[in-house]
Formats: sequence, structure tokens, C-alpha cells
Amino acid sequence: MRTFVWWFNIGALTTLSVLMVQGGVHDLLYGTRSGGTAAYLTFAITILGGGLLAGCLALIMNRLR
Repeated sequence: MRTFVWWFNIGALTTLSVLMVQGGVHDLLYGTRSGGTAAYLTFAITILGGGLLAGCLALIMNRLR
């Protein structure tokens, strides 16, 4: 469980940093996303997905080892 939590956090932070580099600060502050969804909701789902991807990959790699 510790492995999953560690890599979930690393994946979420990496996803957040990539979003911020791609102009996410402006999108998050001013809500310039299209489609009617709030910018913070889109960001939260993307960050959650990055964390889950990293955490699940870590568990699989740990199991294969």
C-alpha cells in the first residue's frame, strides 16, 4: 500500500507540473476551458488520472519483480 501511495503522489505531482507548464495557471485562474465544465474539475480529474496511472503501474511492476 505504501508503494501505491508514494507513486500515486509522484504521478499526481508530475501531472500537475505538466499541466502548469502547458499554460494551466491561466486556464485555472480564468476558466478558459470550453465545454461548460469548470476548469478546476477538469484539472482534478486529470491529476487523479495521472496519480492512478503511476500508482497502478508501480503495483504491477512490484508484483512482476
